[in-house]
Amino acid sequence: MSKFKGREWLLFGALWLLSSLWVLAQWGSGEYRRLQDSFEQAAHQAYAGVARRLDQNESVLSAINALLISHEQLDAPALSAFAREMLPRYQQLYAIQFLQNVTQEARAEFLRNMGERFGETFYIRDYGAEGKRNWQPAPARPQALIVSMIEPDLPAFSPVYGYDMLGDPHFSAELKRAVASGQKVSSRPFELYDGGGRAYLLMQSLYRESAGEARQGRGRDLAGVVALVVFCDRLLQLPEDQALPAGLDLSLLPRDGRAGGEPLYQRLHRDGDHDWWPKITRLTLRLPLNSEAQPFVLGVEQDIRLNDLALLPLLLREVFIALLLSAAALIYSQRVALRRERSQADEELFLQSERASVTLNAIHDGVVILRQDRRIEMANPMALQLVEMPADEVLGLPCHEVFRLMGELAAEFSEDPISECFRTGQAVELAERMQLTTARGKVHSVEGGIAPLMSRDGVQIGVVCALRDMGPLRQRTAAALEASETRVKEHLEKLSHVARLHTMGEMASGIAHELNQPLTAISNYCQAAIQLLEGVEDAPPQVNSALKLAVAQAGRAGEIIKRLRALVSKRAIETRLIDVNQVVGNCMFLAEYDLRERGIEVVQLLSGYSIPVMADSIQLEQVVLNLLSNAMDALKDEPALKRHVIVHTRREGKKGILEVRDTGRGITPDLLEVLFHPFFSTKPHGMGLGLSICQTIVEQYGGLISAENIPASGACFRIELPLALQAERQLS
Repeated sequence: MSKFKGREWLLFGALWLLSSLWVLAQWGSGEYRRLQDSFEQAAHQAYAGVARRLDQNESVLSAINALLISHEQLDAPALSAFAREMLPRYQQLYAIQFLQNVTQEARAEFLRNMGERFGETFYIRDYGAEGKRNWQPAPARPQALIVSMIEPDLPAFSPVYGYDMLGDPHFSAELKRAVASGQKVSSRPFELYDGGGRAYLLMQSLYRESAGEARQGRGRDLAGVVALVVFCDRLLQLPEDQALPAGLDLSLLPRDGRAGGEPLYQRLHRDGDHDWWPKITRLTLRLPLNSEAQPFVLGVEQDIRLNDLALLPLLLREVFIALLLSAAALIYSQRVALRRERSQADEELFLQSERASVTLNAIHDGVVILRQDRRIEMANPMALQLVEMPADEVLGLPCHEVFRLMGELAAEFSEDPISECFRTGQAVELAERMQLTTARGKVHSVEGGIAPLMSRDGVQIGVVCALRDMGPLRQRTAAALEASETRVKEHLEKLSHVARLHTMGEMASGIAHELNQPLTAISNYCQAAIQLLEGVEDAPPQVNSALKLAVAQAGRAGEIIKRLRALVSKRAIETRLIDVNQVVGNCMFLAEYDLRERGIEVVQLLSGYSIPVMADSIQLEQVVLNLLSNAMDALKDEPALKRHVIVHTRREGKKGILEVRDTGRGITPDLLEVLFHPFFSTKPHGMGLGLSICQTIVEQYGGLISAENIPASGACFRIELPLALQAERQLS
């Protein structure tokens, strides 16, 4: 009996030990899940704080951009006042900089202005953020983005003024992307100049409308780049008003996986009193931050140590609490948690379904979901409009009974893209000029793609068809192309008409000049013959009458030529305020085909400012096209690599200058003096009126045209016209 009782107690002890171990294991597992849930909650709270700071960065940069773009020039006091107000409010902002765009032409003026500002010799510098890290004078570059303003303006930051960040390889790629896209772009992190830690730049380019073109919506000038210096350590600082675990380690990682996944910056927790306990595991979470301009991933890590599991209270409590009660409580808590999780999952599923439904109904692409048996499971309103059938008739039908996809004018058999997607399990992009034929026989030109629909296990359960009707777009494109061709045709007709009028004028002037002399000589000879015949008694009277008639007809011919010349030369000229830069742009468009066919490269060095003159746009275009034609003729015998034409416009005092240069063999000195004479030509079949007409057009607007040879470069034709600055101001 005693032995039985011993066995009974042994069995009871074994059962109790097993139950205790089971409860201990369950408690440890639940404790681990609790720590993991707590870690994930803390990670998402930290994520919310960092994401909010990223949004703050972009909001501040947008506000600065709006502040600066509303002024015609950089308003440094307003930017400084705004920066002093923002920097104390947002702890992650270390400084605000303005990088001024300085071209090679404006370099001297920029250095002079900065020298007057600092009261000393100012020079542009290179530093090397990740290289030598020493200041040195920067060489002259075609374009530079130079630090011209820093807030707060501390004495320690004085060496940074003049820093050409576009010349630094660490920043140049992101700066060029910011200038090209006009969007917010962040740089790679770097060590601060004063050794205060690691930071990165959040940049956005600042454009302003070009002078004289703002009314027409054309031409924008790069003023510079606004950059926020974001302090990484403060960006990752945990909020003090939230009870977050002290053992969290935060890090910034690149979203695209560059640098081998190594962190761009880490903020590690300080060692605590419990760090001597053995480490069980390390929890890790990667949370992509929802910012296109600041493409980072927030890494959150925490060490789980033995004392975090709180097992000692469990051991004491297990002595006094019944196994059944513990099991019941555990089951109840699990059911409550399961019910709560199920409710949350149902709510999230409903929200996701609702968002997907609203999105599909709002987009302008037709979306059709097909099941594995190729029957239609869902079709959004745009798809129903495309197939011209109501939803109750479409759902459940095989897709081939509703629509078919086939290539337009296909010359050979090709697989249906839907069948190809089902067969390969890969996304299929629709070929160009794909046609959708509805069940009622209507044909639409569509584009888009077919993508496989997968289950959680990776098994294909259907496909998604995204289709866009290209018919309206093609109609709009055709209409726009037709309108553009009409405008070009009308413009060319105007040019041709003006060219014919000027040719007639020059021909009339030349003919009058050449024929007046022989007509005058004929008249003089006839009058002399009449005088000689007056002393001859037996002179026939018919000869005297014929000579008088010849004198009268010669005078009549001279009057006809004089009236013809006056008629052509006194044509009314329609002058208006035009921009020489726009005239050059029109001519480049009209001559683009000829230049490309002859393999000639055109370099346009146009003035950053408008060049207003009072003239007829068509006549000036005729002059520029004539000079371009002469330049193309001069380059026809040159090698392909030496065929260049340079068109340069600029302001010089009260004159606007237009130069057309070529890289040909130039003009011989003996031809420079007679180059603009009428009927002089170096071309075998030329009439010699082109440059003469150009001279007439330019001089009638108070201008001057000249030609010269540039050593080792070719010929240069230079047009000078008076600027119409007063008329420009009145229109402004």
